[in-house]
Amino acid sequence: MTIDRPGVGRGASEDRPFIAEDFVFDPGAFTATRDLAVVHEEVFLEETPLAVLRQIHLEHRARPHTAVTLRCALCWNGFRDALTLLERFPRSFQRAIPPNAVVNTAERYGIGDAGVAWAWSGTGEPDVLAFVRNNVYASFTGHDAAEIVRLAARELDEAVTRLRTSGPYADAPTGALDEVRRRVPEVARVASGGRLDLGAVPTDPNTRVFFLSTGGSVNRSPERAEQWYYRAGATKGRHEIVALRVGRGILPVRERLVVEVE
Repeated sequence: MTIDRPGVGRGASEDRPFIAEDFVFDPGAFTATRDLAVVHEEVFLEETPLAVLRQIHLEHRARPHTAVTLRCALCWNGFRDALTLLERFPRSFQRAIPPNAVVNTAERYGIGDAGVAWAWSGTGEPDVLAFVRNNVYASFTGHDAAEIVRLAARELDEAVTRLRTSGPYADAPTGALDEVRRRVPEVARVASGGRLDLGAVPTDPNTRVFFLSTGGSVNRSPERAEQWYYRAGATKGRHEIVALRVGRGILPVRERLVVEVE
């Protein structure tokens, strides 16, 4: 089953604000999930659209067969990119979605600016629900957890709605690339195929740093795990290195370093 622009209601083509403070999911903070425990958690970087995505697997403390997977993402470039993730969501399942089972969460439940939900049986409380609020995308997929999914989604939506908002994000002037900034001028110069040492990237157990680059690649040093370097490619000209640092939530700090490959 293909769903085009799922759950997109009136006003979904309009701009929405950006969340200006981080969101950290705590199952104990929500009534619907307080009996669930986190059993596994990962954070990823989506490149297209640019988004930090946190995937959290939860199980019921008393009923291990009751489980929920939450995927929560912040889209760096805004609401329309969050809609792109929402549009992809129904196509991520290998099983067929029951015909006429999909509902618009904004209209049916008042959840999100746009969203979709359905029950695998075709009727009743949803087993699956995904929505967008501002530039945040979230999805819940439950196993024997239909009584949890909708209520958890509503509470998460309310929590995101309470966050401070702002306009588009700006790059941070300092952070993970501070060491290389102290050594090079405003534009770093490196020969084609050459190496630019980025130095040690400060981290802690609750922080992840992701790198993106054009005209080359960013790699971890084989000699020292905390050291990173940029290997320039064959394409000469102006390129950039982007570092995104994220803590326990989904709002990253982004930095950029301009590189001239000669």
